Amino acid sequence: MSGGARRGQEAFAERESKSKASCEEIDMKWIAGCLMLVGLAALDPPFDPATELAVIAKTGPLGEGSAAAKVARDELAKHGVEVLPKLLVAMDTSNAVAANWYRTVYEEIVARELARDGTKWPVEFFKEYISDAKRVGRPRRLVLGLLDKLEPMFREKWLPTRLNDAEFRYEAVGLALAAGDRAVKDKDQIVAKAEFRKAFEAARDSTQVTQAAAKLKSLGEPADVVRHLGLVTEWWLVGPFDAPQKTGFAKVFEPEGKVELQAKYRGQDGAEIAWKRHHETDTLGQLDLNKQLGTTREAVGYAYSEIDVPREQAAQVRCGADDNCSVWLNGQKVFGRDQWLNGTRFDRFITPIQLKAGRNTLLVKACQGPQHKDPEVPNNWSLQLRLCDEQGRGIEFKTSL
Repeated sequence: MSGGARRGQEAFAERESKSKASCEEIDMKWIAGCLMLVGLAALDPPFDPATELAVIAKTGPLGEGSAAAKVARDELAKHGVEVLPKLLVAMDTSNAVAANWYRTVYEEIVARELARDGTKWPVEFFKEYISDAKRVGRPRRLVLGLLDKLEPMFREKWLPTRLNDAEFRYEAVGLALAAGDRAVKDKDQIVAKAEFRKAFEAARDSTQVTQAAAKLKSLGEPADVVRHLGLVTEWWLVGPFDAPQKTGFAKVFEPEGKVELQAKYRGQDGAEIAWKRHHETDTLGQLDLNKQLGTTREAVGYAYSEIDVPREQAAQVRCGADDNCSVWLNGQKVFGRDQWLNGTRFDRFITPIQLKAGRNTLLVKACQGPQHKDPEVPNNWSLQLRLCDEQGRGIEFKTSL
């Protein structure tokens, strides 16, 4: 090889070496830059939804705060499942407007994440959240629906444990009744009695209470529906007083001033009427006043009772009447609703009361309106009342009539 050729080859090799070194230097700088960006990103704090949640919490009726809420909602919806715990806590609110905004965020995030693979759901938080019976029911049910997708067998194991959970009690009692039925079919009376007893003690729905009681009695077991629900079935009754058209609710008759069980009054058509003792035998304590006071219309009847309770306590009066009713506790009016053609529905009206230790008096006024414009519609006149705690379990009392 000539000297010139050799020098040319060396020059070429030198240029290649410098070029390679330059590329390696550029690569190292690029890698270093990427690592720096990653490091900076790692230093960024995670998104805190508190500000946006607070904005939505200020919304109210008639569009109050809706413009700001829309911006906050859209920002929240951009994020992933990491915001769900704080979002769900915020959804535990009595503000229905805010709850609806939160729900739209929840549904958008959940729908998007369900369509992806590899999402790390906060499943343990979800389970703790729905198991907290003090939280609002609707978001708990939303989360249970999500868990149905994430862990399909969870509901089956979890629901039977919710007998004392007001939101899921009905389903849990239904499962206990079904378990009892299966045990009966398998001729296992011990298990059947245990499941039916569990259902009866937990039930607050009147239909489930009577179903569980009937199943227990069919196996020779006692079940006192009246006591369980706190139904008042011992009464003194008087009526009918004349109340043309729909004047009965506002019209005041003698028993509202003073209850004198030996008194006699002037009733409809000038007839003399007096208090009469009555024990109601209907399974759910519903009085048929047409039967007890005489079939009539445009009238008022009264029911009076006295009960003893062992201690002062908060309770609820739950009642219903066809057509309407008013209630006095210890001489003070605690409830009245001027409605007509209602029908008597179980727990139609609920009002809080305070019972004193010892003797308490109850006076109930039940109005009967005009005949329905359709003559085929029966002109029912009925009344039902019970005393219970806020969960619907009857309180302990003794009738003192």
